[in-house]
Amino acid sequence: MSFDSASLDLCGHVCRLALAVYILPGIFRYLVPKLLNELPSITLSSHPCFITCRMPTSIDSLPSELLLVIFEHTLPLEKDPLEDPENADAVSPTWPDIFDLKNGPWVLGQVCRRWRSIALSIPQLWSTFYVRLPRRKDSAVDVLQAWLGRSGNCPLQFQITATLGFCGHHSGYALLTTLARTSSRWQSVDLVDVSMKFLDTLAMQREIRSSSFPLLKELSLRSRDWDIEFDNSPEFEDLSTAYEVFFRAPNLVTLINFDTLSLSTFKFPWNQLTTYIGSDASHAIDHLEIMLLCPNLVECNIAFGRTHTWPTIPLISLKQLKRWTIRIRNSSHDIYSLLSQTTIEVPALKELILLADPFSLTPILDLFHPVLISSACSLHYLELSGNTVTDSLTRFLESVATITRLRIWLNRLAVLPLLERQDSEALVPMLETLDFGLSERADIYGFDVILLAAVVRSRRQSVHVRSIRRVNIVVDGSELNIMGTHVFPPIMEVLQEEGLDIHVCKRN
Repeated sequence: MSFDSASLDLCGHVCRLALAVYILPGIFRYLVPKLLNELPSITLSSHPCFITCRMPTSIDSLPSELLLVIFEHTLPLEKDPLEDPENADAVSPTWPDIFDLKNGPWVLGQVCRRWRSIALSIPQLWSTFYVRLPRRKDSAVDVLQAWLGRSGNCPLQFQITATLGFCGHHSGYALLTTLARTSSRWQSVDLVDVSMKFLDTLAMQREIRSSSFPLLKELSLRSRDWDIEFDNSPEFEDLSTAYEVFFRAPNLVTLINFDTLSLSTFKFPWNQLTTYIGSDASHAIDHLEIMLLCPNLVECNIAFGRTHTWPTIPLISLKQLKRWTIRIRNSSHDIYSLLSQTTIEVPALKELILLADPFSLTPILDLFHPVLISSACSLHYLELSGNTVTDSLTRFLESVATITRLRIWLNRLAVLPLLERQDSEALVPMLETLDFGLSERADIYGFDVILLAAVVRSRRQSVHVRSIRRVNIVVDGSELNIMGTHVFPPIMEVLQEEGLDIHVCKRN
């Protein structure tokens, strides 16, 4: 069956109602049943015949897939316990609180019997959740059991406060035991404020001792306070089982480390990990030791900020690594001293992101220049931010001649004058796309559009370099609420006259 514009408009209308529920859930609950009950029959045309069908007259007649999308928009966007607007690393999914009976999936069953039946029949609604210490001890386990029961056999994604206090709480141990019975369905686990005692208690659960985590793909460990020490008591000295709790996870591929624990001392299935994300909560040497343990990494995103006395790591060979992001969080030269003692091999690297703003980018550029040359990798994407000098930037760009896309952050890097050269020694000769990052929209008024136009014209006329065909204006964070070039001054029209394809987008 093919649908004409009338049916597509109707689908668009329903989707817009689904989005409206995120802002005005009360309006959604009232209008959707009323709208669907009053819809007339419509004719859906297709060539060469005409097909007439009756649209559904009640919400429970809609496909469960569409209902799932609609109901998901009713879920509250719980603020991540670690979310920091200045820390781009601390981003996590939505976690509905199982003990908040006035929000999340619970509230869908309070509208009417029909909605309750529909909500209970969609186990995906109950497969993502957040577990914390309850305020009432009498019904906490019953609430968790009800939630898990409604999730059916769906893989589970959850966040839990993994503190020492959770284990000692009157309901915490019972909650952990109940949750452990579903360990065969755990797919994504996010542990907040991780205590070694919590991990040890988890490892001692009967279901976890006798089986593995067959579905677990992603494990996150987070800490809200880097200076907290959870396990100082002598009674917690023997916690050897805690270090091995997640070893039997045959499908674990992603490790997210926003904690102060030295995870390199843990027993994980290191060889199978393909993604590692680490914040500056951990010391720099811990990140390098983890990278040494993970020879099959494909993506690595790490922040360097904390350093201490370290051993020398002579070689880190990451032959599968394709995307590497490095964030510099302080102005100390200790991290560069550490990295300079290590030989790094990344022959398959395709994307490199070096972010040092507001600190100096020069040391990391000087450090990676020989790495890229010796690795003989063919980079396609490069992103840079921070302060640097022309000589260092020029030397570094000479080592990335294969990139086709370059993203720079304005008011920091004077890269445009370096791209004007047209002869056989021109920098980044294969460049086709330029991204200009703006910390805020007003930065566009300081943009040298005349220089960019000159660069575009000069490269178009050269036989030694490719033409720049596309420019992306990338706005950081929530600054850009309206997409499109119309939100910027008329200088965008000047760039379009040069034959450029101009796009405005949020940072991803």
